[in-house]
Amino acid sequence: MYNAKGFTVIHIGMMMLVKYSGNIGNGSWDSVQCEYVLPAELRPPVEVNAMVCVSNGQTARMLVVNPNGTIRCANMGAAGSNQGCVGSLCYPIP
Repeated sequence: MYNAKGFTVIHIGMMMLVKYSGNIGNGSWDSVQCEYVLPAELRPPVEVNAMVCVSNGQTARMLVVNPNGTIRCANMGAAGSNQGCVGSLCYPIP
């Protein structure tokens, strides 16, 4: 479905897979938003999120898919990091 700028979005049967692999800014709340917005029929009914592994091991980072179809990866306060990260999440669709 989509594979660019670190974001990968795959629809397989009744499941959605969203992955991010890349870098973002080092500010405490810096984030990067995917240019692709999920179509209504593939959006989760509630926010779906997962932790993302950052190469320095000290930064809290989340991958988030919102009910409005937006996808983003964000530092979650405290010490930010611009080091590489990777994370993925899956959710069922009706």
